Amino acid sequence: MSDHCLILCYFMLLLMISLSTTSGSPAGTKKPKKYVVNLDIAPEKRWNQVAMDHAEVIKDVHTIVTSVIPDVLFPYIERIAAYIDYYLQNPYAGEMRGFATALNISVGDVVMMNLVYDVSAFCTSIISQDASGQIWHSRNFDYNFTDILRNITIAVDFQSGGETEYSIITFAGYVGAPTGQRPNVFTVTVDERDKGSIIWNLVIGILDKQVSPVSFLVRDALAYDRNFSAAMDRLSYTTTAANAYFIMGGAKQGEGAVITKGRFAPDDVWKLDPASGRWFLVETNYDHWTTPPPRDNRRDRAIKAMTTLGQKNISVRNLFDVMSTPKVLNSRTAYTVVMSAVKPSLMQTWIRL
Repeated sequence: MSDHCLILCYFMLLLMISLSTTSGSPAGTKKPKKYVVNLDIAPEKRWNQVAMDHAEVIKDVHTIVTSVIPDVLFPYIERIAAYIDYYLQNPYAGEMRGFATALNISVGDVVMMNLVYDVSAFCTSIISQDASGQIWHSRNFDYNFTDILRNITIAVDFQSGGETEYSIITFAGYVGAPTGQRPNVFTVTVDERDKGSIIWNLVIGILDKQVSPVSFLVRDALAYDRNFSAAMDRLSYTTTAANAYFIMGGAKQGEGAVITKGRFAPDDVWKLDPASGRWFLVETNYDHWTTPPPRDNRRDRAIKAMTTLGQKNISVRNLFDVMSTPKVLNSRTAYTVVMSAVKPSLMQTWIRL
């Protein structure tokens, strides 16, 4: 082999090594730290490692809570903290109590953090079906406290008997599930639906034990539902503390939907219909049959990007690029996820820097 060929091979090898080490982390991103939560141990101990690794969450929780929750609600939250096992079902009560103990902060602070997402987040979620019939799910999580959330975004596998039951992307100190996947069954994300008073939503969520906080309901679906339809029914008809959009993708062709959730029942269920040309659905934070305000054109940008991409070109990287479209990706985007229930190993998360 000539010297020129040897040099060329050497540089090709360097390029391959470089690509292999950076392919999972495009420029301007990093991977979240991954944890295992052992469902076979007491709820109070499940999050100890996460708590130990994120001691700074103490000040971050306080910043988020005091900025979002009105002072008038603090006495109610202290009440729920004092009687947490009465107001919140297990395992969430035990897990939040364990987090507070491990971090040496009040249970009330942890409770408040776990209620904030129900009323204050802006996101973009897309369900799509590729040309072979595989369902894909991509999302950007947008929030006002982006710098804080980027530092505490984590990936969690919930395991029993050493096997992963379901996975979520969440935040240290937050036991709910804004983004999740049950392998070979379904994927789900939550987008905020701005309806009703923040104060009213929180009071209902705190004082009515028959009402489910949105993120706890999503985790219930991931934990207990073994098929797409059962998960859809749970998310559609469980009374929630706040309105929401539940965006779901299944493991079979055609299993994709946006549930426009009122507090008591769905106001609308919008489904994929590839046979009629509706091979993707885009949900931001507005009812899909209405027109978003001119100041927020994320929906139009995402629709244009998906249309340009085309059904034949769906992949993890191409969906990441769609979610990186300007406006869809914005200064408040904390992380991006691409996943597919039928191929759970494809699930990838990027913290946006």
